[in-house]
Amino acid sequence: MLIDEFDYLEMEAYTRSPVIALSSLLNKIYEEIVSERTDDQFLNQRATRFVLAILAKKEGLSQNDIVRVSHMKGSTISVTVGKLEEKGMVKRIPDNYDQRCMRVYLTDAGRALNDKREKIMQELESLGKK
Repeated sequence: MLIDEFDYLEMEAYTRSPVIALSSLLNKIYEEIVSERTDDQFLNQRATRFVLAILAKKEGLSQNDIVRVSHMKGSTISVTVGKLEEKGMVKRIPDNYDQRCMRVYLTDAGRALNDKREKIMQELESLGKK
């Protein structure tokens, strides 16, 4: 990290509540560890990890459903799902009852990428238990 974690926490505390500052610091540490564990361009993006995790739990969600569950911006989810579809990680299929609605599903490649994500998460959790 470029600055000491405590310096960062102190800077954040002046602008936000301490809980948000601590959460932000932990997220930055987490992001660094993930980027050390993989060189996969998709797994180094938070939105991608959210989409993969959400779809691994329940496939066939609409993009609006993913937005609601992830609490991310619709445009972020739209771009992320588009890139994942472009790379063959997900597929969008029209809803059987409402052709305007597209349902998002993981492909085999997407499931393999999610398995990688889960492995990294397990490694991070085991670090916290030591």
